[in-house]
Amino acid sequence: MTQALMTSLGGRDALSRFTLFHTQDLDEARNRVAGVFCPHALKFAGCDSRVNTRMQHAPIRGVSVNRLGYGATVAIDAGCLHDFLLVMMPISGHADVCCGEQKIHSTPDLASVVTPTLPLTETIYDECDQLMVKIDRQLLENVCAQHLGHPLRKPLEFGLGLTMSSQGGVSWQALVSYLMSELEHQSPMLASSLAAAQIEHLLVTTLLMIQPNNYRDELLSPSQSIAPRHVRRVEEYIDGHADQDLTVGDLAAHANVSTSALFAGFREFRNTTPMAYLKSVRMQRVHDELRDPSSADRTVTCIATHWGFHHLGHFANAYKARFGESPSRTRERALA
Repeated sequence: MTQALMTSLGGRDALSRFTLFHTQDLDEARNRVAGVFCPHALKFAGCDSRVNTRMQHAPIRGVSVNRLGYGATVAIDAGCLHDFLLVMMPISGHADVCCGEQKIHSTPDLASVVTPTLPLTETIYDECDQLMVKIDRQLLENVCAQHLGHPLRKPLEFGLGLTMSSQGGVSWQALVSYLMSELEHQSPMLASSLAAAQIEHLLVTTLLMIQPNNYRDELLSPSQSIAPRHVRRVEEYIDGHADQDLTVGDLAAHANVSTSALFAGFREFRNTTPMAYLKSVRMQRVHDELRDPSSADRTVTCIATHWGFHHLGHFANAYKARFGESPSRTRERALA
């Protein structure tokens, strides 16, 4: 990792132009890092009594590239990241990372991919200097759903360890190196919203394809061919009318096919059913509204029933299974 980055940046200190802060105070380090990532517990885990923390931060739409070294051995308990995924790549040094039930000893040869819905704890050793790519969770899920051709049925979960010498790791490293070089050289391309959108899409797609996750087999499956017109017509109709009372008969009539043909199409090309697709779209609409501060005047119950969820107990359980938290918690964080 170090050699590739230094080569791509002409030997200069990576992201030096984007220094956010430099402090020797533990509380300030915690608060400033939390401003970029999320609130977390931070404490000394060695003989150190002072940090020497430096952070660089370069945002690009729904992605940011960060560099962080604490200059002391520290323990971090971040809980669930919730709104973003984090790829942490040591340039030097090492860290012990635990995400959910997975644990790795992260080094320049082994990066970590932190799933947003699983709790994160880590011990970062004093000489550890890391690059961290932060990816907005909604961006990640939207790109995944676009490739799948249907909404996600449950949260994305990734394998924790990313071996940098693997084929996927080499591809990821090359992509991050290229992006950092463009940042360092103030490429005019990054000022284009269209180019920036393509870059973030490429980053997310690459990660989805190279790193084991619970949708990877489906993403790589040869069966991901173009769905027949009647399936796509029904998907478009559901997307535009998800707040209306819809039956399988209504959907089949709209596509001018039999219900059995509709079920067969969704089963073969989407690995789901028409009504499950409808429920998934509605659940995503609820999630989007709960995350939108402009809907603060509407209660969780009001939003859920608007999108067709009238049994609130079942709704809450299904929502938590998909998004990793309760609807009320999503609303609280949106309004915080």
